[in-house]
Amino acid sequence: MGHDPAMTTLLFPGRHLLHTTFQEQYLRRVLGTPLDGLSFLAGPRPAGTAPIDQIVFAITSSNQQHSRYNPIPFHVRAIGVDRFARALELTFGVRYRLVGIPHYPPTPRFAAIVLKEIAQQTEGALRLAPDDCVVMSSTAGVSELFQALGFAVLPAEAGEPEEARPPVPTDVVRRLAETADWQHDSALRRLLAAATFDLWQDFPHIPRRVRRLWRDPLLTDAGGLTESRDYDVYLVRMANRDIMRLKYEDVRPAILPGKIVDEGCADGALLALVARDFPDSDLIGIEIAGELIARCLERQRAGAYGGTFVHFHQRNVTEPIFEDDSIDTTLCHSTLHELWSYGDGEPAVRAYLAYKHAQTRPGGRLIIRDVVGPEDKEQVVWLWLNQENGEDREIFAHVPERQALARHLAGLSTCGRFQRFARDFLAARRRGAPPPIAYRLETRQGRRYAVLRLKDAAEFISKMSYLDNWESEMNEEFAFWSFSEWKAALSAAGFRVLENPNAPETGSRAYLNPWLVANRYEGQVAFFREADDGRLEPLPYPVSNVVLVADKGNATPFL
Repeated sequence: MGHDPAMTTLLFPGRHLLHTTFQEQYLRRVLGTPLDGLSFLAGPRPAGTAPIDQIVFAITSSNQQHSRYNPIPFHVRAIGVDRFARALELTFGVRYRLVGIPHYPPTPRFAAIVLKEIAQQTEGALRLAPDDCVVMSSTAGVSELFQALGFAVLPAEAGEPEEARPPVPTDVVRRLAETADWQHDSALRRLLAAATFDLWQDFPHIPRRVRRLWRDPLLTDAGGLTESRDYDVYLVRMANRDIMRLKYEDVRPAILPGKIVDEGCADGALLALVARDFPDSDLIGIEIAGELIARCLERQRAGAYGGTFVHFHQRNVTEPIFEDDSIDTTLCHSTLHELWSYGDGEPAVRAYLAYKHAQTRPGGRLIIRDVVGPEDKEQVVWLWLNQENGEDREIFAHVPERQALARHLAGLSTCGRFQRFARDFLAARRRGAPPPIAYRLETRQGRRYAVLRLKDAAEFISKMSYLDNWESEMNEEFAFWSFSEWKAALSAAGFRVLENPNAPETGSRAYLNPWLVANRYEGQVAFFREADDGRLEPLPYPVSNVVLVADKGNATPFL
């Protein structure tokens, strides 16, 4: 769009989670006023002086909706913008356009990207330039980026006297999250533009959604459990096709058709396999991490579930989710160790099991597949650690960048990596417990051993190869319960634990993954106990995984 002295465009970028009374009043001050009459316009002024007759609402982070930072879906934000702009159109005769700008991490190219997105999405019809466009933004960083490109900026809230500066939309979102009854909070009502108030009346789930995401104690502002997790690396390890097929085969024989829930569904890969075998069931995926919910929805868009009904919810599994006696099968895959680690440990897991018992229909099942600790956790073992497969120098070097840390860890010997692990492991310490790994190093016949509890040795070997997500894994505890303790916890919650001696692979069991032995343990670590005569006797590797099949009674255990 070239310069036309008879028209001026206002570019209004932002997430547009809501609109405020101030924004509405501010735009009414601006619209219909020639640009040379706007004394608060910052930066170089456009060549023309025509009043603004078009507003372009650039709705940023349009492809995000699962975090405190961005809790509202794009389609609802777009409807809100349309309602907000319609009143301005009727009063001032201005035209308006809506453009969704996908999320970009912080970048000095943000302003240029917004302009390019607008041009691309309008097929070249809108090419905004400083000579016929001004920008409205109260965010200093955004204003500076547009001013650097030559645009004049209307500072909105930031231009008001500091002592009387009105709250920006994110402040209002925070107040919404903190109030118990938004419709009757008079202060909040005064802050909201009429269009936003009406929108929430018509979409009452939106205020509930905002409060839920803001109040969730496990979520970070970005919508995850931890800021240090690389989800691409995580999913390669947890949900690639071959690994997921093996994990599915562990639980498939125990699944009952009907309403099947996968709690902690990651990117939805397991449910795609369930959909193939149970096409007439209703599948529900529960996941707390916003990034993984987005990947579930992409898998659904690509048709991974065929004609099977599937729906995904972003929920915290530490709270009741479903009605009592309503679920036929709940799958819980590699979720409870995260709940233990990022929640408050044992109380969180026991509460979860109680909620699952309530939601399971009589005869329904809870199927857990997770990590497990050894039975004799307090036994003192001698853990042989390879010293020849890397360096032991600069074990504790500070390497802040994730990829560089992974390279540093890969260069350490197994013995060096163990010492780093013993210092970095934070899972118990996060809950106020003392440093969890107590050990001493011993050398016998030129071989280095760590002398420590079996539980701590099992914890180390379960994590020693997770180099790309080391910082994230150091927050997670794997060996907290043995198989017998898992079964006791399920029984205490009211479940009947199902074991099948005739076909052990279909019931509850703990086992050692042979792939781990062949590809991770052999040549790196070995377990020993000290006999009475001082000799070191070899011990087997501890179990690595548990499958727990539990029902609510009133059912034939196995057919």
